[in-house]
Amino acid sequence: MKESVLDEALFRHSFLVAVLLGTLCRLLVLRISDRQYPTRPQDYIEQIIMAGLTSALGGIALPALMDKEFSALTFLAVGIQQFQGLSKQEKITLNNIDEDELVPKGVTYIEEIASTYEVRSYVSLFAALCSSIGYILVAKRFGENILICTAVAAILALIVGLIFRRILRRNSINDIADIKEAKLYFDGPIMKVNDVVITNIGLKQTREKFLKDGIALEVVPKDEKDFGVINDLGQRDAIIHNIFIHTGIDRDIDEHDIVSTSKVDLKTKSVLIVFMPILNDMNLIKQVAGSTPILEAAKGKQSNYKYLIK
Repeated sequence: MKESVLDEALFRHSFLVAVLLGTLCRLLVLRISDRQYPTRPQDYIEQIIMAGLTSALGGIALPALMDKEFSALTFLAVGIQQFQGLSKQEKITLNNIDEDELVPKGVTYIEEIASTYEVRSYVSLFAALCSSIGYILVAKRFGENILICTAVAAILALIVGLIFRRILRRNSINDIADIKEAKLYFDGPIMKVNDVVITNIGLKQTREKFLKDGIALEVVPKDEKDFGVINDLGQRDAIIHNIFIHTGIDRDIDEHDIVSTSKVDLKTKSVLIVFMPILNDMNLIKQVAGSTPILEAAKGKQSNYKYLIK
């Protein structure tokens, strides 16, 4: 049996440090907030377990290369396939759940969640790989001082974690638009917001309820080139869903005339949103709408619109 280039103690120490630091880096970019995903306790546990397994793959990569055990690196490819499989499974789960939502997320929002879910899994892999490389190189160069080697590995893992956190940071609607309260009223059975026709509400009782408890928002882009982002249907659905998960909706499954919808006002280049919240707090609703992440699918749409402005 071929003798390993690394002695047993060095391999054990570097591996344990890489697994620990890789897992901690995953926690660094794990956003624990009801505006983010995951939000369920079992999802947190799943992410931590996956971070540990992924860190193990990253921690063993360099020792395998040094020992010319190239077949061991196939586990990295297997790990990446597992990340993709988990992402697809999350997408299926979210699509199934979305069918029973009073206000659905929409396909675009679900796709965004699934892709982010996969990318964040790579944090542990690269953090563990870099910390393992740092630990082993310092130990080989300056001797096996556990504290020094661990400190260098921790610095490298922290750098990787901060880089990923910066890359994965998503801008919100507040970064590109202002959220204002709009005027909701009826012209006969026609619901209007800021003189823009929204829909037809036939029942007088429903119209009275909208006037009493309904709210209307106007999302105005700060720059005309961002109009395409807020005009994207998936982005508009994401804003409405974000309001829903924070404030609820004052309707039941059989009350189809109580709508939560959006419409574009082409005169002002803004998006109008109508909603019937349970918690009717306008300041909170504006804050929640503005905190909605900007979806990748919405970026760049109608980006040349500014050139058409006279």
